[in-house]
This record gives sequence, C-alpha cells and structure tokens, in this order.
Amino acid sequence: MVKKLTKQYETPSEGWSEERIQEEDQLTEDYGLKNKREIYKAKSQLRAFRREARKLASSEDEERKKEVIGKANRLGLIREDAGLEEILTLNVTDILDRRLQTAVNRRGYSDTPNEARQLVNHGHVYVDGQKVTVPGYMLTQEEEKEVEVKLPEPNTEEADDSADEAEEVEESENSEEESEQQEGEE
Repeated sequence: MVKKLTKQYETPSEGWSEERIQEEDQLTEDYGLKNKREIYKAKSQLRAFRREARKLASSEDEERKKEVIGKANRLGLIREDAGLEEILTLNVTDILDRRLQTAVNRRGYSDTPNEARQLVNHGHVYVDGQKVTVPGYMLTQEEEKEVEVKLPEPNTEEADDSADEAEEVEESENSEEESEQQEGEE
C-alpha cells in the first residue's frame, strides 16, 4: 500500500481578497518566490510556531518551552534570551528571511532574488560543504555562516575560441572600412 502524501501548508480560506493578493504579490516579488505556495508554507510554519507558543504559555512545561525557544533561536528567528512572547510577534517575512535563496541574495552573490534562486537550483550553492539545491531550505544560524557559492569557471578552450572569432570579425570589419575609405579617396 502506498502512503498518501498530505499538503504541508494551508491555503487561504477566503476566495478573493484584493489586499491579501497584493501582499502576496509583493512578497513574491521581494523574495523571488516561484509561486504563492511558498508563502503559504511559510505562513503554515509560522502558525505552527505560534500555536505551540500559545499552548506552552498556558502550561507549566518549562522543558518544552526551552526546546521551542531553542529551536526558534537556532533558526535565527528570535534572540537567545527571548521568551515565548517573541515567538508570538513573528511575521511571515521573518520566516522568508531565513531561506537559503534570501541568504544568497543578501550576501551579494546575486543581483536579484530570482538570480539567487537560479544559483541554488543549478547547484552552485554549498552549505557547510554540502551542495543544496532547495531554495526554500531553512538555514540555521550556524549554517548561514557556512554558505558559499562556487560558480563554474568558463572553459578556457571555448573562451579562447570566442576571443579568436571576435578578433577575426573585428579585423574583417576594419579591412572593409579601410577599403571603403580608399575607394572614396579615388
């Protein structure tokens, strides 16, 4: 029997809301997201954090509180000395800022968020020495320090061939101009 996979996110319950759609479009543009599903996933992660924080705020389980605060701290969402209240004040941009694609763009490896996404998808980004090809990968604070981009170097033979072709084209254009000038003088 095959296990049926379930969605890891919830879609908005209302069908049409111009304000929500404009906000999602702006987030999609700012963070270079492929589609709105990525926003819905981030919102679902945020809801899970908030739900857990609300549940723990009313309970006496100090160990579980430390675990949740520690997890949020490792992800770089809150400070180490923060409490459950800090988790409740998070918003979706805090989650989107922790994505690998955003970190690559913020570090200056790319000019745009879409270019950062392409670098990650094409396998040029390494986290702690491991190739990561998932733009939505959530970086921990330790992993963020280990992000590096290794761009492939152009093939020297191809570069030499294209340089030779460019020189030949330039020489032929110069010789044509010289012959036209000589004809004009005569």
